[in-house]
Amino acid sequence: MLMLEITEDHILGGKIKLFQPKNGYRVAVDPVILASLVSLKPQHRVLDVGCGTGAISLILKLKEKTAEITAIDTDDEMCRICQRNAQANSLDLEVIAAEVGSSHDPLENRFFDVVVTNPPFFAIQSSRPSGAGRFANFETVDLKRWISYCSKKLKSNGVFFIIHCATRTGDILEALNGVGAVEILPLFPKEGKEAKRVVIKCQKNNKSGSKIFPGLFMHNADGSYSANLDNILKGNFLL
Repeated sequence: MLMLEITEDHILGGKIKLFQPKNGYRVAVDPVILASLVSLKPQHRVLDVGCGTGAISLILKLKEKTAEITAIDTDDEMCRICQRNAQANSLDLEVIAAEVGSSHDPLENRFFDVVVTNPPFFAIQSSRPSGAGRFANFETVDLKRWISYCSKKLKSNGVFFIIHCATRTGDILEALNGVGAVEILPLFPKEGKEAKRVVIKCQKNNKSGSKIFPGLFMHNADGSYSANLDNILKGNFLL
């Protein structure tokens, strides 16, 4: 068995230490943006589906120490790293290695106030580049099935958050049809450019109409982070 080469990094301006594989998918801005938008109440039960090395779970636990955070991922090695990250930051997480949506669901009969996910971006049928490896950002479970699992884990009036490619918005909305009210936040690379990412929020059994918000510009014209994104990446939302 090959041993992964691990790097030690920091996110939120050093507030969280993060061990992660040197090669393959590495935490960027997406999980931080998603976690910054999640509102938690004391004792909330939260499920992070496809947790990877645990960035979203760690941020949410730091945000609300009394929340009960459960992180689930298909990859055993990612789960071990996620648990290591929880210990390194003295943040208590429940980490479970299991296939999302399998018939043997370790979370059967458990439901959550909040479900969050930053799933793989590329569809199952996409061409996998040579040497992409096990940690490439390709689906192992169809996106609609993935979202269906997430929505089933929600309590009534529970809230679901997903960040994904803007091009998959139609698939996400189709999967959430009938679940509840939807809110859409586009993420623009910079002013004048089309959205590349989207954050979608859905409250289960809420029958109010859908909303589209103005969106977040991620970079200035010179390529530097926008003031809003810079504040998010520094963890100022924790204040």
